[in-house]
Amino acid sequence: MEQPYIGDSEEKYNMVNTAIQQTDSKLAGLGSLDVLFGRLKGNERILLLAGVGFQVVVLLAMIMMHFATLLTGDTILLRVVPVDPRDLFRGDYVILSYDFSRISPEDIPDFNSYNDQGRTVYVTIVPEADEKHWEASKFSFQKPSTGKFLRGQISGWNQIKFGIESYFVQEGEGLQYEEAAREKKLSAQIALDGNGKAVLKRLMIDEHPPTKGRGR
Repeated sequence: MEQPYIGDSEEKYNMVNTAIQQTDSKLAGLGSLDVLFGRLKGNERILLLAGVGFQVVVLLAMIMMHFATLLTGDTILLRVVPVDPRDLFRGDYVILSYDFSRISPEDIPDFNSYNDQGRTVYVTIVPEADEKHWEASKFSFQKPSTGKFLRGQISGWNQIKFGIESYFVQEGEGLQYEEAAREKKLSAQIALDGNGKAVLKRLMIDEHPPTKGRGR
């Protein structure tokens, strides 16, 4: 009678033993994941509070920067140009546009409408002849080293947003702004800091403040 080959049995035993060890290792790994998820679940309230706290800090920082510009920035006047009457009012806000709210390849030679979306652009401004209003003199992707300038972002089709494009009005006040814009008598009084950040303070009609409103 032929005897079984012992070496073959040992090899099979080793293979089975190795498979068992690998399975135990994987189960141990799953157990570690369970512990990790358990700890995260136990601390989910802390993580949630930390996330909310971070958002509050960011919001407070934005508010502080806004008020810092209002308090320390230079006050200047910009002429508001007429817009499509259908876009002039959106809810309780007057929609504003300026003669430098659009950019073209003539303004910056390497400007590309498609590739430059969201890009920061700087608009150097100089006093007008009346020495009260300011107008655009140069567009650039490089921050100017001297003079006053506005910092904006390219948004939409050749549009530049500076954060001074809407103004809150009380009920019944809108008509006077509409008429002033149509007659090109509407100006925006803004605060401008040294980095080009602009904050809208109020609207002026014939260089005089009308009834109260609030910028945004």
